[in-house]
Amino acid sequence: MPSQSRRKESIRIGIDVGGTFTDVLLIDSTGKRWHVKVRSTPEDSSKGVLNGLLKILNLAKIKPNAVRYLLHGTTVATNAVLQRKGAKISLLVTKGFEDILEIGRQQRPTLYDLFVERIPPLVPRNRIFGVEERIQANGAVYTPLAKKELTKTLKSAVRNVEGVAVCLLFAYQNPIHEQQLLSQLQHINSDLPVSISSEVLPEYREYERMSTTVLNAYVTPVLTRYLQRLDEALTDVGINTPLLVMQSHGGVLQSRLAGTQAARLLFSGLAGGTLGGKYTGQVMNQDNIITFDMGGTSTDVALISNGKIRETAEGQIGGLPCRVPMTDVETVGAGGGSIAWIDEGGILRVGPHSAGADPGPAAYGTGGQEPTVTDANLLLGRLNPDYFLGGELLLHSELAKLSIQELANKLSLSPENCAFGIVRVVNANMERAIRVVSIQRGFDPRDFVLVAFGGAGPMHAWALAKNLGVPRVLVPRAPGLHSTLGLLATNLRCDQSQTVLESATSPDFRRIQKVYQQLETQLRDLLRKQGVPQKSISIQRFTDLRYEGQAYEITLQVPRGRISKAWMQEVVKAFHTRHEQQYGFAATEAPVTIVNLQVIAFGPMPTLKPAEIEPQKELSPTPQMTRPVFFEEVEGVIDTPIFERTTLGQGAVIVGPAIIEQLDSTTVVHPKTRAVVSRGGNLVLEAIS
Repeated sequence: MPSQSRRKESIRIGIDVGGTFTDVLLIDSTGKRWHVKVRSTPEDSSKGVLNGLLKILNLAKIKPNAVRYLLHGTTVATNAVLQRKGAKISLLVTKGFEDILEIGRQQRPTLYDLFVERIPPLVPRNRIFGVEERIQANGAVYTPLAKKELTKTLKSAVRNVEGVAVCLLFAYQNPIHEQQLLSQLQHINSDLPVSISSEVLPEYREYERMSTTVLNAYVTPVLTRYLQRLDEALTDVGINTPLLVMQSHGGVLQSRLAGTQAARLLFSGLAGGTLGGKYTGQVMNQDNIITFDMGGTSTDVALISNGKIRETAEGQIGGLPCRVPMTDVETVGAGGGSIAWIDEGGILRVGPHSAGADPGPAAYGTGGQEPTVTDANLLLGRLNPDYFLGGELLLHSELAKLSIQELANKLSLSPENCAFGIVRVVNANMERAIRVVSIQRGFDPRDFVLVAFGGAGPMHAWALAKNLGVPRVLVPRAPGLHSTLGLLATNLRCDQSQTVLESATSPDFRRIQKVYQQLETQLRDLLRKQGVPQKSISIQRFTDLRYEGQAYEITLQVPRGRISKAWMQEVVKAFHTRHEQQYGFAATEAPVTIVNLQVIAFGPMPTLKPAEIEPQKELSPTPQMTRPVFFEEVEGVIDTPIFERTTLGQGAVIVGPAIIEQLDSTTVVHPKTRAVVSRGGNLVLEAIS
């Protein structure tokens, strides 16, 4: 048995908190895995996290002080915004610009709706305070920060609030006035968290910068309190390794620093699945991947090209813009709990409304009466009513059929054909999402593999792949816990950006070089504070470019060499190529503008060793049982062999039609398809020629 010190260097635990369950995954140095699901505790997520930690440590017979890495994906910040339960904050702006949050942008959610109701800002007008000052567009001070009446304004701003946001005009060019306000606010109340835009998002576009800064201030107190409670609870049980928290872009940050960068955790819950998909693809020597995560309420899809996860900064949460780097994920309201209904034109629709966990699908027997995707899959024989969640929840086939019967009567269909219609409609919704991240971004899905996970993903994956021309589907070993695997396959990461607005034709090379160097120094210091040795830090540079007069930019990774004319020509050439790929044309004679510079710094964590399972003794395993299952390929029900996934060894081959069941998911193997078990226990689905 390994020594305690050696085990401490290898034990890592990932924790992903969902609305119903908290998933915990533990992996040791040999790649051996343990996983548990416990009920989430929405009133205080730290309780569910602690319950799951103690349960898995007991299961693996590992002492708390042996844990080396503890990584956590959280929706605390996300839920605070969506439920409008964040902190009470105030906002300081340049005098005369107090209404920016209210005015926002002039895009209409619905073009012809003249009575659309705008989403109310997180800060009411009576807590927005104008400060007399002005920085010019070039960063020069035009009006110094007025000291007269300033103390009175600041005292009003901090009265009866939990945080303050500061966003002054052109602070991204010169942060001096924001820094002065920060100093004075801390002098008045040193315990009050203050978010200044020149630190949160030093980029142009006033509304987006202000919205992101306000979001940061709004969730900072909530997130800080949660992380402090969790850190204290971990210390009490003997876990003394720093807690690492997943950020929206998929990198992790120590919890003691994460509280001050709360806006970067707003999409924490989406990143883990994409990272897990990337890891599974790498293990299977696949660099071009489309991740497909179908849960109970929604489906998230993302694209990974040449081993790189695509990112965006054009995010929104609760209808509010949030310009922070995040994985480029397309989300649709399509999940196991999505409700089927008939619109005014008599057309069958599925979602976006969901039965959720309460009351849940009709088959749960917990009060739900409307037909859902889960009810349809049960009626089609794809789900085992006695083995849902490993038998923890028994499904009621008669209730599922009753809920679909009413819908079928309206459509003059049999319940089975109506159920299949529900599956086809939800598949079409998810197929559109995959087209958005692939075809609409200039990528051919036929050049990719589909990594399917989430509780419902493996049931629908092959039908989607077939329609899109995707040649292969990978189903991870534990699909329902795949986001926790992504947590354990990431690195420490910090990033920062700066607006420069330089012409690519005649840029200030020295200025660009200086900004890159300043950003790199800042991020190196941040990683060193988290214990990363200087020699281990890796740096990547990026820039946002656009054609002059365009409203939006394209982000490119750029070389780290000396900024010169040759460097600029190489970058502009790459921009034209990407623009043509993404939009179908390139205006090679048009002037190009450098908008923002960005630097990402990584602190590597030990590589996660792939797991291996025992070889299959008989390559054609014996099914556990058979049951009638509906398949569109035969336009009816056929007796189908059912396999328990935990009994399948590496090299096992299952020829469809077949169903492969496991604790956290079910995989449907269609006719003229086969599933092969890889060395690591992943399923590879492909067509039989």
